[in-house]
Amino acid sequence: MRFKVELQLKKNYLPLDYRPAVLSLFKHSLTKYENGKYFTTYYEIGKEKPFTFAVGIPNSKFNKEKILVPPKKIHITFSTGDLGTGIIFFNSLMLQKGKYYPLANENGMVIKNILIEKESVITTNTIEVIFMSPLCVREHNKENNKDIYYSYEKKGFNQVLNKILKFQIDDSNTLSTSILDGFSMVPIRGKKTVVRHHSQFIEVTVGVFHLTGNIELLKYLYKNGIASRKSSGFGLFEII
Repeated sequence: MRFKVELQLKKNYLPLDYRPAVLSLFKHSLTKYENGKYFTTYYEIGKEKPFTFAVGIPNSKFNKEKILVPPKKIHITFSTGDLGTGIIFFNSLMLQKGKYYPLANENGMVIKNILIEKESVITTNTIEVIFMSPLCVREHNKENNKDIYYSYEKKGFNQVLNKILKFQIDDSNTLSTSILDGFSMVPIRGKKTVVRHHSQFIEVTVGVFHLTGNIELLKYLYKNGIASRKSSGFGLFEII
């Protein structure tokens, strides 16, 4: 299930670290929907979150301090392979439609509309995709409790990506990790970039890539996102 949430901002700017504001909106919406009974399903520590999202900020300009958004309009594309999850988030956000949600620095936003989007049908084992939210590939070092982030051009990217995908498929409880055999990700117009997330700058990947693999695997990644921090606004792609 995939849908788009259209929002109106009070001010014509956003912080560079804007994804936590979206997560805060999600959490707020869940607490208000059906007496909050679904909140711990997704936001209890250790719970797998079977969804991804991307924030669209059209006609924007970035500077060192903030993102300038002259139209004062943004949108969130939400995607999940679990219909129940999609219905819960759709309904909880719909309940907030038209209500003002405050943000930092005297800003705020209002949900103006929510639209169900038509999903692409995957029938071949190679697809050309463009990342709507950056691809985040993270390796955690338990010994020093540090994270290393890999863009597609960094040595070790493919090995770490494949390791993450194995964990991702294991957690799905619907697919076997053997489905990863033959998977590859080849850059067409790839680009390394750096984004701010939870007050730190992390190395990520954007652009156009060819994904090759089992059709059921490609369908799963298309619906649920790929790699690290999916539920925090990373790893959502569109088929082109």
